[in-house]
Amino acid sequence: MLLASGTKKLLHSACALALTISSNAYSDNNSPINIGTVSQNNAATSSINAKKIMARLLRSNTPSTYISAAKIANEVAPGDTIVDALTAAPGVHINGYGSGNGAARYQIRINGIQTGWALSAGNPEKNGIAVSFDGVPMNNPLSNWDGWESSETPIADIFSGIQVTQGPGNPDNRWYDSMGGTVNLIPQEPGKHMGGEVALGYGSFSSPSAAAVFRTGDLSGWSTVFAAGYTRSNGFRSGPYYAPNEGAAFYMKTRKDFTDGHASVGLYFSRTSEYRPMYIPVSPIPGVSVNGYQQPGPAYSEQTTGYTYTIPTSLYFKNDTAHMFLGYAKLHLRLASNIRMDNLLWYRNGYRHHNRPNNYYYHFVNTEDFTNTTATLGDKLVLSAAIPWNHLQVGGYIMDERNHNTYLGYNPAVFASSPANPIFVAGYYDDWEGANIFTQDTITPLAGLHITPGLALMSYRVQFINNSNATIPVGATPYIVRNLAANNVSNYTKLIPSFGLNYRVLQGLHLFATWSQNIQTPSADAYGNYDQASVVVPRNPTSINSYIGGVKWDIGPWDGTVSAFHQHLTNAVLSSFIPSLLITELDQVSAIYNGVNFSANYGKRLGVQLFTNDTLEHAYYPTYRPASGMPLYGARMPNVPTTSLSFGVGYRWYQMAALWNARLSDAYTSSTTLFSNITNEPTNAQNPAYNIVDLGLSTTTAMHLVPGFHKIKFSLQIFNLFNRHYNSMAYISSGGELGPNSAGAILADPGAPRAVYGSLTAYF
Repeated sequence: MLLASGTKKLLHSACALALTISSNAYSDNNSPINIGTVSQNNAATSSINAKKIMARLLRSNTPSTYISAAKIANEVAPGDTIVDALTAAPGVHINGYGSGNGAARYQIRINGIQTGWALSAGNPEKNGIAVSFDGVPMNNPLSNWDGWESSETPIADIFSGIQVTQGPGNPDNRWYDSMGGTVNLIPQEPGKHMGGEVALGYGSFSSPSAAAVFRTGDLSGWSTVFAAGYTRSNGFRSGPYYAPNEGAAFYMKTRKDFTDGHASVGLYFSRTSEYRPMYIPVSPIPGVSVNGYQQPGPAYSEQTTGYTYTIPTSLYFKNDTAHMFLGYAKLHLRLASNIRMDNLLWYRNGYRHHNRPNNYYYHFVNTEDFTNTTATLGDKLVLSAAIPWNHLQVGGYIMDERNHNTYLGYNPAVFASSPANPIFVAGYYDDWEGANIFTQDTITPLAGLHITPGLALMSYRVQFINNSNATIPVGATPYIVRNLAANNVSNYTKLIPSFGLNYRVLQGLHLFATWSQNIQTPSADAYGNYDQASVVVPRNPTSINSYIGGVKWDIGPWDGTVSAFHQHLTNAVLSSFIPSLLITELDQVSAIYNGVNFSANYGKRLGVQLFTNDTLEHAYYPTYRPASGMPLYGARMPNVPTTSLSFGVGYRWYQMAALWNARLSDAYTSSTTLFSNITNEPTNAQNPAYNIVDLGLSTTTAMHLVPGFHKIKFSLQIFNLFNRHYNSMAYISSGGELGPNSAGAILADPGAPRAVYGSLTAYF
């Protein structure tokens, strides 16, 4: 299929401009230093820091991966979220309905355990990946919409790297939601020299973006970095549906170096407005047309109206407006020649407003107006001592979060209801307190052997307050007030052990193994939140027991990991919202995740570049006890592929005074089983496998094409090169969204069609 004329013009313009670069800027001598040294500071510093991080992770007992700025540039389109870069780490799988920019929400899975918004229920661990910003935890520990949303980080240019750890990990880097893994998003850092960059991008689906980074350099021991960006997209859904998504973010960090350490203060703010489209029936359903339920018109389905056709926003739309503010301070002190102290203090405030009118099919409540606010305060202190053959760490953190939820449901056709006089009212407060005290020692009895035992005492307190009566607007007389769930308080305290080994077999070749545990509080609806009926509060926290081991290497042009994992999740409370009944059902489940990851990369400078990331996994429920119905045993877990394979080849070379980079990748995802909202159970129905090919091209020149800028980069990225039709996620409907006739039908979120993005980045 030919590219559109606009796409061809973009490609021709980028190539023409790159080819006009004068070749006498510097000699084309295959030295990778030329372009890097022209920018003088931060690119070289970033490369050095990346090498240090990768060397440290090679010696660690945990399976951790560092995703560099170069890899981020390969994986993320202009204006898209940093989450897309996570596919460069083994065991990671990303799902989402997408919109062509960072305002959309995605689901992240590491070895099958997830965080982030998901299309359907059936996931026993909705908040199992801890996400941190510069080491500061971002997850809402009691969230019902999956803990952390990728839209909180809509601008990838703000970040310089990502560290991904599989499993709970060691106590020093483990958080309250580090069950299947931890993702630390590393923002841009202040540098010793003044400089920065400006990036402009544009692409398919009317998607402009802009970002800028500025570093002040060293000013009498102080250094500061500022970064900001904006992104917008109309999304790839076709038809009369029009609901553009947009996001913006700002970041600042200032650092002061002194004789015995350093201190820093960081601020981060993001705001997004996102429209989530209606799901699309895979096959036509009687009575489900593009004009409404039981209305005349063409049948609404992927087979009849097209893979991405969506009903008009006048019939259905869901808008989520959210903002998040994070402020934090870090202090690193050398108390003695062998003793260090690190302290992290943070405050986080979040707001999310959800508005969803559904006029497609008659509902008693056709408009949801839901608001959630959170306020979090925390502090973490760690003391470390280097003594002969030991690196001892003692520390802990304390954190307090208050979560306030209000829900108003109304339908102007019923009782002339409105936001001021709703039909349905619910309001809740959730207070969550967490504390963790840990000790960890890395013992080195022999050169090349690191033994890391750890022990943590974790304690949680959850208080639920039903505030529904106080949420009723003045003068309103709602038909339903959710007062069924009683106020309650729960406490959990447990010792959490861990043990790890890392042995250097040869220089650059290490064996590793880790056994670790963790506990977390179930999500808020387990205590009575939202439109929940009366509940039995969980007596035990959700727990995970994780075994991961394998081989790491970094030898010459090769680096990679081979590892096997076995993770057992217990005491999980799976919540499933049934739209047709306006209730949430709570199921008791345990889950097992078994599998193997293989990751390998070749080529660190010029010439051929090769990579592969592969996962084989069997994720299932040894026990699944629905709130209603008979228990299931051994059911396959929905939405978790058994096979994920990705391969890529690239080539980097110098020509015409520029560094060129071409990259082609192919990713295969096997079929996944679907969850049924009718039976509230996993099924044998499947979402088909799919295979996606991406292409990336870039050229970087040190020529002074623009006054004041000493390095210019042009890039062109084509995602889903062959325009494959596929569904990223799907589920079996209970009939609540598209009317009773849709009960039992498969509804899906299609993946993005071919998308082309171009960008220009200028460095100063």
